[in-house]
Amino acid sequence: MVRPRARTIVFWVMGLLVAGFLLLSFKQQPVPVDVAHISKGDLAVTVSDDGHTRVKELYVVSAPVAGRVLRLEPEVGDTVTADKTLLAVMLPSGPGFLDERRAQEAVAVIEASEAALQLAIGDVERVKAEVEYAEADIARAEALVRTNTASPARLDRARLSLKTAQAQLQSANSSVRMRRADVAVANAALIGPEKSNGNGAPAGIVQIVAPIDGAVLTLRHESEGIVTAGTPLLELGDPSKIEIIADFLSHQAVNVKPGAEVFVEAWGGAPLKGHVRLVEPKGFTKVSALGIEEQRVNIIIDFDNNKDVAQRLGHGFRVEPRIILWQGQDVLRVPVAAIFRHEGGWAVFKEVGANALLTPVALGKMNDSYAEVLDGLGVGDVIILHPPESVSDGSSISPRRD
Repeated sequence: MVRPRARTIVFWVMGLLVAGFLLLSFKQQPVPVDVAHISKGDLAVTVSDDGHTRVKELYVVSAPVAGRVLRLEPEVGDTVTADKTLLAVMLPSGPGFLDERRAQEAVAVIEASEAALQLAIGDVERVKAEVEYAEADIARAEALVRTNTASPARLDRARLSLKTAQAQLQSANSSVRMRRADVAVANAALIGPEKSNGNGAPAGIVQIVAPIDGAVLTLRHESEGIVTAGTPLLELGDPSKIEIIADFLSHQAVNVKPGAEVFVEAWGGAPLKGHVRLVEPKGFTKVSALGIEEQRVNIIIDFDNNKDVAQRLGHGFRVEPRIILWQGQDVLRVPVAAIFRHEGGWAVFKEVGANALLTPVALGKMNDSYAEVLDGLGVGDVIILHPPESVSDGSSISPRRD
């Protein structure tokens, strides 16, 4: 009787050990998670994008006439004074080279012009003779009228002939002057660069002076050369008057108001303060680096301390302005890493005991790091950050509080 009872006890002990082992094997292990506490603090909603600095008033100095501009003396960074600093000197450009055909054509034109001149001179001599004859005819007519041999009409016709001849003489003299001018123009066509005096001081020198007080920003045409009217020579501006222009997506720009506070970052130093001066009323299409067409709007930003900025930033420097759309103090906030979409709203997993509790929350303003809590959480609540897929409502968790 003793042996069967001992054997039964052994079987029961072994069965309990196997059952305990199986129970421990299938029991859900706590999921290790990162947690954070809900607290109050400052919250700001911002938008940011790339931009660049520029002087507020940029002047592009261009050649007022076509000609030869001498090498520009000013250097980039030199200061200039309005109506005093000489920027550039322009000289008349020399004549072009003549090929053989053009030279022969010019000689033929000269010969034709000289022949026309001789023709005009001969016409003058003919008309002079007519004038002399008309004057003599008037003298004869006057003598006949005095002796009643001819009627007064005879004298009137003689006087008319004289006036007509005198008018023709004036016309012939004008024709001679015109033909002489044609000869001079024809001779000028034969002037080539080898006949021009390029070493002297030709007339018609144009001096270009600075239109503003400022500095030279860019030399657009530094070397000597022939330029056409309107060719940009250099750019001027006042480095002490710097602003920022940044293009934002149109759906971001509609929320930006003039006067909004701005923090200028990614320029090479501590963030600088500024404010929005203008949101341009017209947008434009810009193709992104991914080849996507975007509607963008330029926003103009002024620095709050322009003199300090001018010592470190110049024209065309890259910056990253961050515009504040909304900011609040002592705001109940939750890390964005803890929230997720649930049934059309927002929710978090809150630690209750050693379990995760699915908790719907109502959120307000939100930025990249925090979201404003309107309802569902309180100060001191512990929530799970980056909840893994293995965590569900009621799951056992093991918080990593470090």
